[in-house]
Amino acid sequence: MLLTLCVTAYSQNTILWKVSDTLNQKTSYIVGTFHQFGNSFVDSIPQIQKALLASELCVFESIDNTDSARNLINSRKATNQIQSGLKKRDLQKLKTIAENWKVDLYKLKPLELRWKLQQEYQKKICKTVKPTDTWDHFDNYLIHIAKSNTISVLGLETDSLQLEFITKENKNPNWKQERKTISKLIQELTTNKPNTNYCEFANKYRNFELDYKFEDPCPENILIKQRNSDWLNLIPDLLKTKNTFIAVGYAHLRNSCGLLEQLRQHGFLVEAVLFL
Repeated sequence: MLLTLCVTAYSQNTILWKVSDTLNQKTSYIVGTFHQFGNSFVDSIPQIQKALLASELCVFESIDNTDSARNLINSRKATNQIQSGLKKRDLQKLKTIAENWKVDLYKLKPLELRWKLQQEYQKKICKTVKPTDTWDHFDNYLIHIAKSNTISVLGLETDSLQLEFITKENKNPNWKQERKTISKLIQELTTNKPNTNYCEFANKYRNFELDYKFEDPCPENILIKQRNSDWLNLIPDLLKTKNTFIAVGYAHLRNSCGLLEQLRQHGFLVEAVLFL
């Protein structure tokens, strides 16, 4: 049996939450994911898979094929902006880093390249993915488990919509704005002594040292606040009709606009699942 504790007790050393609709006798779960953790981390927390397998429906940010976002990017016309945007030395190192990427470097926008490098940093420097992992994406691994067990899956949005949100939130930053950060990431990914200071959150996450700050307001941004609002047009009704498992990025559960606090406001009983 999963051990739970009421959210009002502020037990936040967890990434898994139980959400109950006592009126309709439905029991659901929400996990706040760190997308770049591999399957070994997920497997180390059996409560997650147990909750998923007990559900009638599994809901994710997107259930598009893993190649869909890459295909959208690769369908663009290639440009030479990256050559003028980066120093020659950085570009050569980047090509080595991206040797096995399935996306064309010359079709990536500066922001997309920075995000891709940040993901690589988390996986390689912060070791969120082990060499033995067969899945390098938390959410995609859960989608795989759900489909393998013939559990219905639902996506809250498409990959193309996510790319639109990213562009709107960051107002199309150019190479001048992103060059310094991209250069720093390239250096960290190609040195023998990388700076691990940027692994602070990954380490806190893997140790469940999290602060959800339920009483704090959310920053005004599209990627979190607007998407949460959009999702809440759908999620409460799902939780009232089916035992549902939801997996979304951890940031979507934080603050007063987060899914957990908002569902509590909708009358659901929200409890932390403790891992013992």
